[in-house]
Amino acid sequence: MKITWASNAPWAGTGYGTQTKQVVDRLVKDGHDVAIVANFGLQARPMRDPESSVPVFPSGADTYGNDVIIPTHLMHCRGEPGWIVTLYDVWVYGPHFDTERVASWTPVDHYPVPPKVADWARKHPTIAMSQFGARALKEAGVERTAYAPHALDLNVWKPTPLLPNGQTAREAWGIPEDAFLVMINAANKGNVPPRKSWGEMLSAVAVFMRDREDAYLYLHTEMMGVYGGVDLRMLLQVLGIPPNRIRIPDQFAYLTGLIPQEALAAYYTTADVLLATSMGEGFGIPVIEAQACGTPVIVTDFSAQPELVGAGWTVPFQPWWDFTQVSWLALPNVAAIADRLQKAYEAKGDATLREQAIAKAAEYEADAVFDKYWRPILADLADQLKPPATRQQRRAKRRKVA
Repeated sequence: MKITWASNAPWAGTGYGTQTKQVVDRLVKDGHDVAIVANFGLQARPMRDPESSVPVFPSGADTYGNDVIIPTHLMHCRGEPGWIVTLYDVWVYGPHFDTERVASWTPVDHYPVPPKVADWARKHPTIAMSQFGARALKEAGVERTAYAPHALDLNVWKPTPLLPNGQTAREAWGIPEDAFLVMINAANKGNVPPRKSWGEMLSAVAVFMRDREDAYLYLHTEMMGVYGGVDLRMLLQVLGIPPNRIRIPDQFAYLTGLIPQEALAAYYTTADVLLATSMGEGFGIPVIEAQACGTPVIVTDFSAQPELVGAGWTVPFQPWWDFTQVSWLALPNVAAIADRLQKAYEAKGDATLREQAIAKAAEYEADAVFDKYWRPILADLADQLKPPATRQQRRAKRRKVA
């Protein structure tokens, strides 16, 4: 089947990029003919993914590829029927897609489903990436919603004691082995709405660390807010978190993708807890990555987040109206975050929690997810490309077999 995949480039270290890589590699292995339109990770000219040889095209003049996705798809298909598959927020796409075959792997991080997302999902085959999203779409009147969660390569995401250079992360950072380490891995990009809740998370960390000289913080992110995010340096200073107990990645290496996944797995492994109390998540890949490495998590009790927790704690919230999406997000409670950090502090070194975390992450192993969820979805999409008579014959055959 001809598929034009519209998302981040497969080599991008973003959530969308890693999932593009996971699924597209398996699509190719199954014999599908795939091209990618990258709305992040490539500019000016096309190239091939050096690992899969799949052609990757840049987004064009429009940030989200509205101007090039359909022409790229037509060129890729060369007159044959095929599908555009999007992995991105669907509200960025224009009405000119309404006449095309588009299936969307759709994040739902608000409740109820924002009107623009619901309108799109009623017109196009929709794949929810969380159970929360599937339920919310059904409530919005989208009856035919498939489900395929994000997934991980557990050969990479596993307990990893050492960095690629042979050191432990704590040795590299100068953090005592018996210290308590809080890790945050979140994109510092865009602040309308402030979806990653940097202010609430770091305010709680400041409260928690105030009387605990053995507590440290690692921020795996960009610190200056250059992509419309938060100036985290200023926020940390205002909150009074001691600079000598804060660690950040080399900013050049972070921004240019030079931190290998194996190093990030070692960072997760050495942390005592991942703090990820977002205002809303379509999925929340770091929560599963951290647990795959044996680290418990703290999340907001909203959207996809609680369904991912095998070992950890949820935080209550108050509703927060997002006027841009015309729906609700969740503002996590600062005092409750600090309380959950204390619970994690008391549970430091709990082997049972680590085992529970790893067991939960195993549910999202990439090959199993592709086989259980993606292959039936792809069979259905392929069926829809066939002439009506052929589809009817195939469905009758399925009923007979059943």
